[in-house]
Amino acid sequence: MGRRRFLGLAGSAAASAALVACGGGKSGRPLATGATSRPDDRSPRASPSPTVAPGKQGETLRYSGFVQSDRVYDPHKTQAGPFYGQQALVFSRLLAYESQIDNVITPDLATGMPQQPDAQTFLFSLNPAARWHDQPPLNGRPVTAEDVKFSIERQMNGDPSFVHKAKWANVDRVEAPDAGHVIVSLKSPFANMLGVFADVNAFVVAPQLVDGREFGPDNQVGSGPFRWLEWSEGKFASVVRNPHWHGGGGRPYLDGVSVAQPKGSGEIEAGLRTKQLDAVAVGRPQADKLGRNISGLVEQTVGHSLFFGMRFFIPQVPFNDQRFRSAVAIALDRRAMVDRFFAGSGGVNPWVSWPIKRWTLPESELTATPGYRPGAGGRAADIKEAKDLLAAVTAEKTLPESLALFVVEDAEKNLGMGSLMKQQLLENLGLDVAVYAVPIGDMVKRLFTGDAPWAAGPDNGWVDLDDWLYPYFHSAGTNNSFPLRDAELDALIVSQRAELDEERRRQIGFEAQRRLLLLNAGVNFVSERVVTLSWPYVRNFPLDASDGYQHRFADCWIDRSDPTLHGR
Repeated sequence: MGRRRFLGLAGSAAASAALVACGGGKSGRPLATGATSRPDDRSPRASPSPTVAPGKQGETLRYSGFVQSDRVYDPHKTQAGPFYGQQALVFSRLLAYESQIDNVITPDLATGMPQQPDAQTFLFSLNPAARWHDQPPLNGRPVTAEDVKFSIERQMNGDPSFVHKAKWANVDRVEAPDAGHVIVSLKSPFANMLGVFADVNAFVVAPQLVDGREFGPDNQVGSGPFRWLEWSEGKFASVVRNPHWHGGGGRPYLDGVSVAQPKGSGEIEAGLRTKQLDAVAVGRPQADKLGRNISGLVEQTVGHSLFFGMRFFIPQVPFNDQRFRSAVAIALDRRAMVDRFFAGSGGVNPWVSWPIKRWTLPESELTATPGYRPGAGGRAADIKEAKDLLAAVTAEKTLPESLALFVVEDAEKNLGMGSLMKQQLLENLGLDVAVYAVPIGDMVKRLFTGDAPWAAGPDNGWVDLDDWLYPYFHSAGTNNSFPLRDAELDALIVSQRAELDEERRRQIGFEAQRRLLLLNAGVNFVSERVVTLSWPYVRNFPLDASDGYQHRFADCWIDRSDPTLHGR
């Protein structure tokens, strides 16, 4: 499931989780450039407006989001979307995603894409303008190849608390022949290596940051477009402009970014109406309401790869029977979930969530697949097939009188996810299901001990095909808590890792998803289309399918010539 904290404050499901990527802040007052952090304040410090530069530069962007961490502040260890989303504003990577949805990768610390003399060697030249933020303990020194080497090897050789360690497992060695060049050599060709360098958590950190120190909510020194100012859990977070950023072009244009965690939908509307918030991310129903109540707002939408699904601990009866798992998966009405969870603003998924167009099974194929067939006729066919599968099981064995379904507490409280599944399975299959809502931390422990043999809730979405497959479904995957052992699927997963032709790799990915739809060890039901509303004076507000894209706020700006800025 991941350790992301799912909240329902925005009035919709994945909208709340999508906001997790945005961090949060208590108010929209301007930030004091160069001020020191005071993470225990109940509100951000007020200050005079920063000096306004001509053109795009100037102003502080203020928007709503969540300020929720897992209390693990290390960039290489945290799994909390709100926190590493905020870290993306201040830390750099060798490469970065310009678009996760379209798989567009661009240089960050590197001067360009790496040279590849062969399929296993990557030669990077570092931007000589890249410098650490001008604050202790780094005091603006250059970012060097040794920093990059340290950051990769730290994860490669780290203990299990380095949760992204497996991403670097195929690296054979990292060399820093001089301060400006890095050579990464692989053990074998790996199709997603560029994606690993650009991964949302592939931050470059300096050895001095971990030498006798610990990362904390007030100790985050990077080389990115903004400098860390403050993080107050559950309240607010903010960053200020790094005037010496290596990105060039006068960027970042904004003097700072301030994000606020709202107490409810009323606070979101009030903040937007008074322009204490410049932008908000919400679900479809609230977006429609805000659009009716406040004229002139600009709407953007994006499909979010975070999804709601279920998984089985397959050694346990009756989940050890593939027919039973398939009967349950097919009988559950995914389109009813889209309507219930997102007011229709979303879509159904194979294993890879539908917003990740590069890898997800085509919808034309999905509509002919059991569990996904559209219309009343398609639903009737699904239910019949599910009943036939269940009848085949019960002809051979006796099922428990009641089945326990463990649901992430917030998903049940805010969406009634478990209750909906219980209702559908009773109506369609006559199964009696007892729903147990548990906190997400408890759920994570249960998944890996087999104490939640049938579990449901929100789950992290990912970018590359390998991230969707290898950790979860390969026999050696570190997150294979099912635990699934399938030789045919293992072969497909290994094959896509080594396939460098993207179209052939895509077809292998399709085959792997077809296999998963038959095995039904883990099931991805639905993902939301999130809505962002902003005032017209906000330009280039970034959106993407998953967390960690916030470095692109360097391209966002406030248009002071726009008439809607009046009254801000």
